[in-house]
Amino acid sequence: MRRFLILPMFIVLVALLACQVQFEDVSNDPEFKHLIGSHYEVISAVDAYGIRPHSQAEVGYITLIPPPGFDGSEVGFRFPVNPGSIITVLKILKSNRWPDPNMTFIVKIEGTRIPVVKEVRIDLFRGNEGTGRLQLNSSIYRML
Repeated sequence: MRRFLILPMFIVLVALLACQVQFEDVSNDPEFKHLIGSHYEVISAVDAYGIRPHSQAEVGYITLIPPPGFDGSEVGFRFPVNPGSIITVLKILKSNRWPDPNMTFIVKIEGTRIPVVKEVRIDLFRGNEGTGRLQLNSSIYRML
């Protein structure tokens, strides 16, 4: 009987380990390098979310998400990004996320005062994605 429990527990453990998101910096890859330093202007509603691992933890990073967004114990704060704010792409990361798209921009925001100083990410899903593979949603972000 004990042997029959070990295999399902092992499968669950492997699945949980596989769920952890891991990032690889691909900024120097020729396919992505031209995007580093790109500037965008925020032209529509988007919020900055402070994300934390659990409700008692401090914010680990900030992510930009257009409405309606989301809520939960992992949200440390939700703060509107001012229209006219300028976003600069600093890095491009590729992740092991699945089935969600796996590309993330690390950015700098100018023109909005965020409550904490942490890494700011734009994941190319949840409404941030444009029509091309590495394009931001042109109804929210205007390329300069």
